[in-house]
Amino acid sequence: MALALSLGLLSLAGLFVYHAVVWLLSTRRPPNFPPGPPSILGLGNLHNFPRENPFLTAAEWAKQYGPITGLKFGPTNVIVINDANLVYEFIVKRGAIFSGRPKRHVAQEHVLPEGREMYGIFLSNDYSRRLRTITKDFLVGSGLGQLAPMHQASATGLVYDLLQSGDRWRDHIVSWAVTAPVAMISGAQVHDLGDSWVRDYNRVQHEFEDLLDPATAPPIDIFPILQWVPAMFAEWKRKAPATRKALLKSYGALMAHAKKPHNNTIQPLATKLLQRAADPETPPEGRFSEQEITMLMGGTIDAAFDSSVVVFQILMLALAAHPEAQRAAQAEIDAVFGSETELPERIDLDRLPYVNACMTESLRWRPVSTLGLPRETVADEQMLGYDIPKGTTVMINMWLMNMDPDFYDEPDRFMPERYMRDPVGAKAGVSQLGRKAVYTFGAGRRECPGRDFVYQSMRMAMSQILWAFDVVPTTKLDLSPSTGFTSSVVLKPNPFGIKFVPRRPNLGAAVAEEKRKADILLRQILA
Repeated sequence: MALALSLGLLSLAGLFVYHAVVWLLSTRRPPNFPPGPPSILGLGNLHNFPRENPFLTAAEWAKQYGPITGLKFGPTNVIVINDANLVYEFIVKRGAIFSGRPKRHVAQEHVLPEGREMYGIFLSNDYSRRLRTITKDFLVGSGLGQLAPMHQASATGLVYDLLQSGDRWRDHIVSWAVTAPVAMISGAQVHDLGDSWVRDYNRVQHEFEDLLDPATAPPIDIFPILQWVPAMFAEWKRKAPATRKALLKSYGALMAHAKKPHNNTIQPLATKLLQRAADPETPPEGRFSEQEITMLMGGTIDAAFDSSVVVFQILMLALAAHPEAQRAAQAEIDAVFGSETELPERIDLDRLPYVNACMTESLRWRPVSTLGLPRETVADEQMLGYDIPKGTTVMINMWLMNMDPDFYDEPDRFMPERYMRDPVGAKAGVSQLGRKAVYTFGAGRRECPGRDFVYQSMRMAMSQILWAFDVVPTTKLDLSPSTGFTSSVVLKPNPFGIKFVPRRPNLGAAVAEEKRKADILLRQILA
């Protein structure tokens, strides 16, 4: 009996040692992998890939290792693409192989297991394709044009709020950023959802981001054994259920409103999908369950909200720090609209090339997404003669492409004029084949489908704010990417001080009247 027990324990120990050795060997670089910094057995490059501002380290590695940097995160193969031509050749032209998404255990198994394939940043290829099909009616072309009055009304509400309490400008940007997405998706005005909905939603977004952020999230995807750590030693196991509950509560309020009878000018996305699901004539491709609609809806609004808030903060920082650009934009707005009492309207936005250039330049100058959302190869591939195994995590070095001195004049300068001279901001005489104006929204099959929605919303808000105010710094502004910003999931400016100084006489009365008309417009749209 004792001998049998000893043999059993010995076999178990041998099995453990075998798997440990196999795992350790898997952390070595595969043969013919792209060059990169030296790795350590068991860790790979985790020890020299910083959790904060990793894009700066990735940019330095690109100088040393070239257009592709090969890394190991434990057993996971990782490449960073540093060259825009490679993005065009592989991500755009041969995007099917690079269209997967790596697993995120905490988020997909503990926060939103229902959305492990259909929530925005987890979307499988099938759901990604189906989502693009159903959202094109809202996010491009004439569908986007129908949303312009909604963006106009929400921008007017932001100007009104800034005039009432400009010291709370961050809170007002949060409310503005969520207004149009909520209306588009559920048909609700934010006040329909309850007094605390925006505050609670904003808080849970930060909590969810902490569970996604490599700087704060546990590395379970790299070291799966960590999922067995008891909750008393694993803070994420205590945070995840609370985050899940709060997210589902926020989404539930939207779904409840989407189910109500509507007489809207614009049919909300969730309402449209619910009606399609109930229609027996709807083909399977266009049919989604209520749970699927909830996850698709949640992922869409989360993406629109978070990107809009941060991008707009960066835009305000850039304008406050560059008064000459701000004055040029204001001069263009005044010349086009020519009114002292009426805020800019949507129909004139295409006549504001410098305003558009300011917004595009802010997206290039300090991109909210520096390394992009990670992708995963779904098959073996070769790139520049190197072997890229199936299952490799792929990052796109958007920061480096936006700061390429061979493509841009003085890339670290905020210089909207570059987009007045050239559609993609290029210096004279360089090849523009396959280049994008900015890479903030990604590229290829996984490019953000809400890009034009964000552009339209941002242009309207910027036009109205600069019509009404001068954006003035109240503290010294730190524009350095290394000290003035924090980046992991997204690039965010550190807290900075600005104020909104009225630039027109009787602005209060004019804005109050515009707000009254905007409220009527929203009620008509969302009847």
